[in-house]
Amino acid sequence: MLISRISLRLLPSEELVGDPFPDACVQLAFGPTRPSDKARAVAVPEPVRVTPADLVRLRVESGLALGEIRTEMQRAEIAWRQQLSRRYGDGRLAVEARAPDISLLQRVLEGLRNPGPVST
Repeated sequence: MLISRISLRLLPSEELVGDPFPDACVQLAFGPTRPSDKARAVAVPEPVRVTPADLVRLRVESGLALGEIRTEMQRAEIAWRQQLSRRYGDGRLAVEARAPDISLLQRVLEGLRNPGPVST
């Protein structure tokens, strides 16, 4: 389920008169979503009310989580590039050797087909 948009609204004090939770004065409204199990169904989630402190906490925690995801993605990309570079180097050495080592070329091709742990 994907959320198309999120909107924030600070509730005016008139709306909070007599409310049991007046501190929850920020309303989060979510746009329509499409559940994956029903092709044409559209769901509109109910708005959620939170306190300003909860909103700040949500922002900080989501920022930290996204930062961790970015870091892991960068590590994976660096490892992939290093692995690709090693395989490229092995293939280049085999081609330059005039008498190609068939087993080395097979390992390079297998490594390019099935990227996984590098075997030596």
